[in-house]
Amino acid sequence: MEEFISVANQLSLRLPSRIKRELEKFKKNGHKYGALLIRNLPNEPFVITPKDNKEHVGETTILANVQTLFNEYMGHMVSYEAEGDGYLFQDMVPNKELSKTQTSLGSNVELELHTEQAFSDYRPDYLSLACIKGDKHAYTFFLHVNQIIEQLTDDEIRYLEKKKWKIGVDMSFALNGCDFAARGPLPILKYNGQHYDLVFDQDLLMGMSITSSKMIGEIVDIYYKCRNGYVLQPGEILMLDNHKVVHGRSVFQPKFDGNDRFIVRSFIMNDLEKIHEKTHGKRTVKCRWS
Repeated sequence: MEEFISVANQLSLRLPSRIKRELEKFKKNGHKYGALLIRNLPNEPFVITPKDNKEHVGETTILANVQTLFNEYMGHMVSYEAEGDGYLFQDMVPNKELSKTQTSLGSNVELELHTEQAFSDYRPDYLSLACIKGDKHAYTFFLHVNQIIEQLTDDEIRYLEKKKWKIGVDMSFALNGCDFAARGPLPILKYNGQHYDLVFDQDLLMGMSITSSKMIGEIVDIYYKCRNGYVLQPGEILMLDNHKVVHGRSVFQPKFDGNDRFIVRSFIMNDLEKIHEKTHGKRTVKCRWS
């Protein structure tokens, strides 16, 4: 893994200057949508979509290699022992058995709005989604924290900065044996001196009072009213700022014939010191730390 990343890091410096400027701008200043779309990338559309995420097909593709260059120019790729078997690349493909679950393998229910790994102090700073095969009905939804704040009163914003919520563990982590206790209390909004960061998960967040529970519903309502949507096309990469946006995905109907939607997901951190002594090797975050 480290040899692969080292080579990718060196090669990332040879990306076209125009692309490097856009990546630097996104990292430094963000974007009003909290997202960056890169199009017209090398792709292998004839790759067969696997039946689940255990075959690790995505990491063998040209697009995943290109994705690595963008990721490493932005920061440092990381993986998680509890998700995707600790691999740097995760195959997001529909799975029959998990079709109605709130996981990346679901399809028959809408994936609710969430911050990636909202329950963890070691959540990634950026989410990178590379599309090998698309589905015209599968929208990736996202909403920037600023678009949420615009719909709130000053009193509501101040309330969201208080530690009034607890949060459970994501199902995909629980399926891999990580029985984390609910975390909290924690705030939904946090001001860092320049802008607000957001932590939210519609499925896992729990209000500790009537008012805090009501605020969860209000943010969900704002999301459905104001969210942005995009259907990823083959040969595209979508990067999301995991501190600024919540995201989700629409319902779609896979055929399970090898031609279904196939997204390769990977994670980026700005600084590996954030996970120092919490990893196997240099960049795989452990399931447990005790």
